[in-house]
Amino acid sequence: MWTLPLVVGLLLGTTETSTPAGTATVPLEQLIPLYAQRESAPPAPPPTEALVKSQLKGRLSADTLHVEGQFDVEVLADNRWTQVRLLQLDADTYPSELPTLDDATVGVVDGYLCLVTRKAGRYAFEVGLSVRSPGAGPMRRAQLRFGPAVSPVPLTLEADTAVFTLLEPLSASDGEAHSVYPVQGALRVGWRAAVAQAELSPKQQVRPPLEPRITEATASWVSTLEGRATLRVSYALSLDREQPLELELPEGHRLERITLNSIPVPVETQDGTLKLKAAPARLGETGGTLEVVLARELGVFHLSGRLKLALPRVSWPVAELRARAHFPAVFNYRREGGSLEQVEAAASADTAEAGLPGKELQFRQYLVAASAPTLELGYSVDISNSYFR
Repeated sequence: MWTLPLVVGLLLGTTETSTPAGTATVPLEQLIPLYAQRESAPPAPPPTEALVKSQLKGRLSADTLHVEGQFDVEVLADNRWTQVRLLQLDADTYPSELPTLDDATVGVVDGYLCLVTRKAGRYAFEVGLSVRSPGAGPMRRAQLRFGPAVSPVPLTLEADTAVFTLLEPLSASDGEAHSVYPVQGALRVGWRAAVAQAELSPKQQVRPPLEPRITEATASWVSTLEGRATLRVSYALSLDREQPLELELPEGHRLERITLNSIPVPVETQDGTLKLKAAPARLGETGGTLEVVLARELGVFHLSGRLKLALPRVSWPVAELRARAHFPAVFNYRREGGSLEQVEAAASADTAEAGLPGKELQFRQYLVAASAPTLELGYSVDISNSYFR
């Protein structure tokens, strides 16, 4: 057998100087695996975990600063978790749009908007934020703070000077765009509606406030044979400023969802009455939408019976109300009372596109004021297509 005397200090050249000196005789077939298993020196860590480039754009609404951020993050650390803190989210800052990335995740961690990954590489993405102004009144202020991994950059703010007055003097870059520069790692914007600051001359006429009303309302009932019914009511609002609105729910109904201008809103409920603040969809416009979804148990359908239906009572006048009912097709239905008048189902062409199940009935009522529209239907088994009759 071949043997080879070796000096331990030469075999383990990467060991510390405190290793005891000496010699050892090792068989060659054992020496080769030991030599192949020598530990190489670990690579030096990167000087920083990630490098970030960013660009921010913003626009104003009545009480909110909307920010669109573009980030280009170069992650240098590999094979270990890296968290890159981009923006600090205060109590009034909410993410409105987050991207979906391969090998990385963008989300909120410990009050920061972060990129989290364990793979080195370049990640380019966009995010959306809403920074609401706390408090009330014509003067509004919003603040956005940068994370420790991001160098502060200016915010390109688009603001129509005919609608908003900026409180701080900002340098105009192009047209209605202004540059907001960070101060102490934060972007601060103050504004108010220009109308609130306009000084009216003695000859200038002030337009009276628009009386809030509902130009059109549409309702639909959909029920299963077991009696589980859903009521969806949509209101087309006409108003020029924030106005209080109350809805009184019909007896036996429970609230599933309520949206104002396609945005879910919290409401105050007291004794079956919903109280909320309605506002136009956009500043300067005179229109908005409100949708209410209710649920109710009608009870199991029998061979014949009666259905008593009702819609919410609204505190604003309604110019026109159109309603549709989609009930089980195995019955015949007849109107027996209520304020809603039945119309021919053929008058509507969009019902077939909706794809709602059941037999369809249509109703209508004009000039609804401070009352809850009602409908009474009688039903009996439909035997028109039965063999025995």
